[in-house]
Order: sequence, then C-alpha cells, then structure tokens
Amino acid sequence: MTKTNVKTSIVIPTKNDGDTLDKCLASIYSLNYPKHEFEVIIVDGHSRDNTVSIARKYGCKILFENKGTISYARDLGVKHALGEFVAFTDADCVVDKNWLKELEKCFINDKIAAVGGPNVTPPDDSDFAKCAGLVLETLSKAGARYGLSGGEVREIYHNPTCNVMYRKVVLDEVGGFNHNLVTVDDEELDYRIRKKGYKIMYTPYAVVYHYRRPNWRKFAKMAYQYGVGRMQAIKLHSDMGKWFHFVPSIMLICFSLLVLLSIFGYINYYLIYYILAAYVLFLLLLSVIVCSRSKLVSSSKSVVVFLLINVWLFMWAVGFIRGLFK
Repeated sequence: MTKTNVKTSIVIPTKNDGDTLDKCLASIYSLNYPKHEFEVIIVDGHSRDNTVSIARKYGCKILFENKGTISYARDLGVKHALGEFVAFTDADCVVDKNWLKELEKCFINDKIAAVGGPNVTPPDDSDFAKCAGLVLETLSKAGARYGLSGGEVREIYHNPTCNVMYRKVVLDEVGGFNHNLVTVDDEELDYRIRKKGYKIMYTPYAVVYHYRRPNWRKFAKMAYQYGVGRMQAIKLHSDMGKWFHFVPSIMLICFSLLVLLSIFGYINYYLIYYILAAYVLFLLLLSVIVCSRSKLVSSSKSVVVFLLINVWLFMWAVGFIRGLFK
C-alpha cells in the first residue's frame, strides 16, 4: 500500500476491546472495497488485554493516546490519516460489506462534508443488549441518533461516530473534535460543520451492526455520560438544547420537591402516589407497545425495556444536572 493509493482512512478508538475487535476487523477486511484504497488506524488507550495484538494480526496502523478521551483518540487518528475521507466506527461494531461504498457514493458535491448510516443491534447480541438497543432506537425518535435506523437518504443534523465518514479537509478546517466534552463531542463537531455551510447526509444503505451495552451498570454509565455531555454542549451552543433534553431533569427536580413538601406536610402524600402511578402506567404501556412492534424483542421483555427506560431517564437527568458544574 502506498500513500497515493489510500482513499479512505478508517479510524477506530480502542481500549480493552479484545472481545469484540477481532469480529470488527474481520468485517472491515472483508469489505467490498479495494484493499489498497483504505487503511485502518487503531488508536489505543494502552489496553491491558489482547486488543493491540489483534490489531497487529490484521496489519493495522497502531497509535497510542495518552489523554484518555475518545475525542482526542479520534483526532489523533485523523492527524495520521492518509485518505481523502476519514471513516469512523467503534471496536464493538461489525460493518456491512458495502459500508464504505454506500457512504462514499453520497458525496456528490463539495458541500457535503459527512455521510453516516444506521447502527443496528446485531441478531446475535444478548437478550439484555437487544432490549437496550430497542430503548435507544425508541429514544432516537425524539432526536437522539445513537440507535437511528431505517428511513431514506436525506440531509440530517448529526450522525454518531460509530458509523460516519467525513472529508478530511473539512475536519481540518473546523479544528476536529472538542476534547473537553465527556460525550456529544461528535454532535458538537457536526454542529460546527453545519455552521460553516456544509451539509451532513444520512443513508440507510450504509449499515453498521453495533453491539449494545451488555449489562445494567454499563448502560446506566452511558446514560449518565450522555446527560453530562449534552449539558456541556448546550453551555457551548445554546441551540444544541431541545425541549426534550430538559424534561428528565425537570421531572426529577419537581418530583423531589413534591416529596420534600409532602414530608413537611405542605401537600398530601397521596398526590405523590397518584403521580408516580400515572408515570409508571404510561411508561409500562409504552414499553409493551414498543416491544410488540419489534422483531428483535418479544412482548415478554417489556418489563426489562420499562426498567431500562427508567434507568436511562434517571441517569440522564442526574448527568444533565452534573453537566451544569463540569
């Protein structure tokens, strides 16, 4: 492979991803795309497992980052990228064989800076992870993009970095990712790109299969970090905040105040029960409807989905409030 041959650089940040990276790289090196026209750059956060040895087995370019943030890792990969395009995915993803071709074909003019696609829960993921994926897909209807799937080719405001391709010249022009953000750094990058007058596109044909958080602890941590990152981004750009971003925190604060008022006798504590019962009934009904429409999860899993939605809303709310002071 020569420098002049590389058209696309694929950047993957890693840290202790030995259990998923092999499957990820196997799918990339099976792409329906000329092997001499792409390179794979692994940016590792000093893994203590076999992540690096797996990357070496596939002949990837390996870099090491020392700051401990995924945004810095991605920027380091971009700095060493040889391609005209830079594609991002994650170590817990498996790409469709036409992934790069489908992304690339949407760059029909110089005003298109980035193209992304859906990230779908793989059929061999665990039952818990399928429930988590279903929750993320449901949340994407309100504006999140982490579990977005389906649809048609169209302009969009953001694609998550588990499945996206950028023009490298545009990444250089806007200064790359903001390393101070806990999460939402990819959306904040897309925000600045759009402010420069560029377009961001979505295509349903560039599919990535994304393994979800495998347990309650990791799912809760993800929700918390996304809440923190969202508030950080809103403090930078107020119009990155939509009404639904504030709802979980407002609900948490209001309910906490009602509990305090009932404890001190200012309101009847039965009011708390009625509000809580209505909330539980609404979300349980939503969970049953969502599961009944899904091909991945049976309606018997509606209780798990219900609990996951509650965990997400609560941890997001706590993280969102924490982000005010971070």
